[in-house]
Amino acid sequence: MLEALFFLWELPQNILGLLLWTYARRQVTHIHRAQGRVFLHAPFGVSLGRYVFWCGTGDAGERIRYHEYGHTFQSRLLGPLYLLLVGVPSLSRNVYSRLHYQLKGAYWPHYYQGYPERWADELAARHAADEI
Repeated sequence: MLEALFFLWELPQNILGLLLWTYARRQVTHIHRAQGRVFLHAPFGVSLGRYVFWCGTGDAGERIRYHEYGHTFQSRLLGPLYLLLVGVPSLSRNVYSRLHYQLKGAYWPHYYQGYPERWADELAARHAADEI
């Protein structure tokens, strides 16, 4: 019952996550369900409600997976405001980071230091013992 309420509370991002999964299904190489979420290994990382897309391998991939997992707690807290309050700033930071790489040839070192990325990392750290 609680999961159904969370699904409805996060409905806008859950719809987008399901649409993205449908669109990128051939690029998803692994699916794992845990903690009421669906973790999908794909060529990109984004968290949309219960759908957690993560990329990479080894330690870098695990860092991205936990980071995106942290965003799921923001989604549960903010519900329908998540896309506006977290999605837009996060997308903006991502675009800036990519432009920084194109212009300077190096990754922007401050990506995870600002809002909402640092908060996502803090939330993931609080739940690090969760089996994901």
